Amino acid sequence: MRRFIDVARFKRHKDLPKDFDSEAYLRINPDVALSIREGEGLSAEEHYLRHGRQEGRKYAANADGSIIDPDLLALLPHDFDAAAYLELHGDIEEAIAAGYCPSAEVHYLNVGRHEGRIYKLSADIVADMSSRLGRELFRYPYRAVGAMPAFRFEAPSRGEADLAICSRIIAAWHVSAASNPGKTGGMWDQLTAGHTRLKTALARRDPERLSDLLANMFQEHLVHGLAMGRSTAARARAVPDRHAAMWCDRLLRFGEAVGVRPVRSPEQGGTDAPLEWQDFERQDFERQDIVSELEAAIGFELAFPPIGAPFGVSLKGSAFPEQSFMHAYAAWRIQALGPFERVAEIGGGFGGLCAYLARGTCAYTIYDLPYTNILQGYFLLRCGLPVSLSGEAPNRVQVLPWWEINTPGLRFDVVLNQDSIPEMSPAAGRAYIDRIKEIAPAFYSVNQEASALNTQTGRQLRVPELIRDAGGYRRLSRNLFWLRDGYVEEFYRCGEG
Repeated sequence: MRRFIDVARFKRHKDLPKDFDSEAYLRINPDVALSIREGEGLSAEEHYLRHGRQEGRKYAANADGSIIDPDLLALLPHDFDAAAYLELHGDIEEAIAAGYCPSAEVHYLNVGRHEGRIYKLSADIVADMSSRLGRELFRYPYRAVGAMPAFRFEAPSRGEADLAICSRIIAAWHVSAASNPGKTGGMWDQLTAGHTRLKTALARRDPERLSDLLANMFQEHLVHGLAMGRSTAARARAVPDRHAAMWCDRLLRFGEAVGVRPVRSPEQGGTDAPLEWQDFERQDFERQDIVSELEAAIGFELAFPPIGAPFGVSLKGSAFPEQSFMHAYAAWRIQALGPFERVAEIGGGFGGLCAYLARGTCAYTIYDLPYTNILQGYFLLRCGLPVSLSGEAPNRVQVLPWWEINTPGLRFDVVLNQDSIPEMSPAAGRAYIDRIKEIAPAFYSVNQEASALNTQTGRQLRVPELIRDAGGYRRLSRNLFWLRDGYVEEFYRCGEG
């Protein structure tokens, strides 16, 4: 039998082109290399014979060792800057690190140029960004944007407990890795597939290296898709005034939602006025700044901690990222819908919403990917909250891998989800909706319903459709999310038809 298999394999390989180069084939076709590394694919030779030949895949390098077709290479702009391209597009840098794409040049030629991606911050591009950036994100069709507060970048800082915190994070990561049931599908399997520096620190159990990364996490690609990140930082440094205006627009929306600023009326001709910083300040009997007024109205401080090198508009001596306004708004709304003593959040981002809500006495549990558990654990522990990680004795705030939500006997007063269920696979999204109604009487959701492409396999999910199909929910409210266009805020009572 063994001899028969060897003969069959030999005959199969006889059909390979004489210049077939398995190493070059894997460099040219990183999706094949990735499937082989993960034990899910055929060898390079077998893949070419079964699939690659019919798909017209290239199987050998050029004479100079390059893997890009010369005719295609001629289309590369003469001033193409590969380093800038990767800095400006964190998803591409991580796709290359994960093995999905061989180089910045290949991505730009095959995909990026068709998507209109910029490849350097030239004077013309910066000028164009200054005139257009944020236009579709602003609340009103502002005629112009006036003077804004400065944009502030915090420097990386490490606390005295950093190494101890990172040692705990590494231990928790290995506990999660030992029990991980596998991929969930959806966008985040791809978005978290790179990050080789992070994975090296984890594999080597190196808290010093991990601390260096996490101390600067908001200016690294680590948080791409969650908050801020190196790509946004590069753009913000090039066009600070426009980014400050985008951030301040979120702040003005928050003021309108809470009622410390009036809502403009299109019927009264008030929606096309310029966006001016004076909209945020009032000269009454004494000067009142919008941050202080908001804090008085919502009952807690808005200041974002200088952890992980955040950046944002400079107010009251601190950098305020736009996520701080959206998380604070959600915290204010949840407190108004409550009180809730036991809170669970599915997909907690970097932990921003938890940082606001868990300042009180509520018990708070985050269920998320082990990758994002790293960011959440670091941020919340640096905030000084009583946090337990995977494998540790439970504390008031718990940061756990997603599959722990299926632990028997769980009970919460409310489950929260912001901007993540639509990006899951259909099976994962439905499983969460089925589980929520088993463990809590209430569900708060802030999500978009665009049904855009989710990787290459299908479209993003819509929470109301999942809930309709699952049954057992009664919607108590549905309204547009004040701080972000295209997002819907919903509150459901669970366990009811």
